[in-house]
Amino acid sequence: SHTTGTTSAIGMGIEGLHNGNGIQVLLDPLHLLLSFLLGAFTCGLLIDKNQVHFGGKSFYGIALVGNACLLIAAVAMGGDKGNISAASL
Repeated sequence: SHTTGTTSAIGMGIEGLHNGNGIQVLLDPLHLLLSFLLGAFTCGLLIDKNQVHFGGKSFYGIALVGNACLLIAAVAMGGDKGNISAASL
């Protein structure tokens, strides 16, 4: 799955939180996981009836263009942690 490493990082962040490493260790992977789930949910809303159609009534093309725009924006932002969340959407 795409999120196994992220969920492992959340578990390590919870352990780090108990060891006094601060909450940011937990929030970064949690934010990444929530961004991925939000993007998957949004694509699920755009694709009609579990079928992919190129053209017609489907918004599959719009989802692909939106995804490409988010990836380009993530590259353009540089090394900030917000890029990871934008790319995972």
